[in-house]
Amino acid sequence: MTDSDPTPGRPPGLYTGPEWHAAAGPYLSPGKPVHPPTAWNGAAIAALILSLLSLLLLLGLGVLGLLVSLLVFTPLALVFSITASIQVARRGQRGMGLAVVGFLLALPGWPITAFLLW
Repeated sequence: MTDSDPTPGRPPGLYTGPEWHAAAGPYLSPGKPVHPPTAWNGAAIAALILSLLSLLLLLGLGVLGLLVSLLVFTPLALVFSITASIQVARRGQRGMGLAVVGFLLALPGWPITAFLLW
């Protein structure tokens, strides 16, 4: 045994003891529950789709598209975005980014429509 060996009684060399050897593989330590992968929030997906439809109607279908976008798709996109962000935070689901993007894409709908109808 050498003077540099910090643990007397162990054989010299690379052996560091059983406490340093972890089992390979997807094993959990005791006491940690297994969580299934989280699902995407449906309201967040709907918010993104509705906000994209709102923008497409703003850009492509004239006055009728503006009114439908303003009165139908933009309010629905905003409601779904806010609902989805609350649900994602409470349930631990995926989709917060989708909800935020849906909200940000739906926001310009009313000012653009008001400007174009003025």
